Amino acid sequence: MPNVEPGRVVEFESGLRWRVLFPDLEHGAASGYLRELAASDCSPSTLRSYAFDLLRWFRFLHRQHTPWERAERLDVRSFVEWLRQAPNPQRLRRRPEVPQAGSVNPVTGKPVLAATYASRTINHQLSVLFGFYEWACSTDAGPLMNPVPAQRGRGVERLYVHHNPMENFVVHRRATYRQKTPRPVWRAIPDDAADALFDQLRSHRDRALVSFWLSSGARATELLGLNHDGDVDAGANTIRVVSKGSRLRETIPASVDSFVWLALYLSEERPPISPGSPVWWTRQGTPRPLTYHAARAVLQRANAALGSNWTLHDLRHTAAARMLSDPAFTLFDVQTILRHASVTTTQIYAQPRLEELVGKVLEHYARPRVAGPVIEPAYDSAAVLELLGIGA
Repeated sequence: MPNVEPGRVVEFESGLRWRVLFPDLEHGAASGYLRELAASDCSPSTLRSYAFDLLRWFRFLHRQHTPWERAERLDVRSFVEWLRQAPNPQRLRRRPEVPQAGSVNPVTGKPVLAATYASRTINHQLSVLFGFYEWACSTDAGPLMNPVPAQRGRGVERLYVHHNPMENFVVHRRATYRQKTPRPVWRAIPDDAADALFDQLRSHRDRALVSFWLSSGARATELLGLNHDGDVDAGANTIRVVSKGSRLRETIPASVDSFVWLALYLSEERPPISPGSPVWWTRQGTPRPLTYHAARAVLQRANAALGSNWTLHDLRHTAAARMLSDPAFTLFDVQTILRHASVTTTQIYAQPRLEELVGKVLEHYARPRVAGPVIEPAYDSAAVLELLGIGA
């Protein structure tokens, strides 16, 4: 019988939506911190993520026989060391036919996720724990000092809190235990690969979804949140989505083809339509609103047929790359459509693909060298050199 670790994260219908039960009862300190975040207008998905991070920390301390209030800096170091080498449970759920963790997909050139926790996951875990213990210290609910090291500027102030906008930012050393994170890379799908992926889709609903993702640049969950209450305007070729960061309902453009596929989906597959109901529904059994995991399964079936490992977020990258390759779009136009808070995030999508760089390098070395200027034979070379003041 598998060894089941104590504690779990539970969703509640009323009050605090996500709570940590550890080992069997609600963890008071964790709920207090999550309530603080909820009151600060953090999204439910953020609360869920933080709850699982706290649960992972409580389980680690439980194995060390250390109460969370007695945790010290050495416990945090041991936790980071464990995260660096422990298998991620999500990776253990892979099917047997899935390529080995850490290998590179021969079709896309993208690596398969490693079996251990990613560096960004470790850094996020430390940020959550730092905030948790900061709250616990301020409310006298835990230790007197925060055991998690924090990245600071001068003194104890928040980094860049008094930065002069007329001066350049200074690169500060990473905080203790924070991991090096890989540089964001270009992940767009080439046109021929996108066409092959589109050909593997089985229904008008799936074609409409992928077409909207490729043309509007909407995030996966944003597009799945469309409702029949004015979110789709075929006449203006726009859709309204709830943005991930601001959580405001914003209007973005999409291609004409996307609305054609949407019309075919609504007319031929006939999903439930009523004011305020979701646009996207499941196709088998009792109709249910389409979830992120169900939409990802659609892409996974196409990937299995092609031997690729594209993701839903790669479709957003593809839309951004296509816009940036069009001279009609400026960088700020694309930033507005993607709804990035900073243009530096949009610049990630402007990185050239490796295949393009290889082609340019080969073309550069294949181009014949341009000969230097010479004197026409009809002229006296000595006289021309003397006229130009160049010694023989």
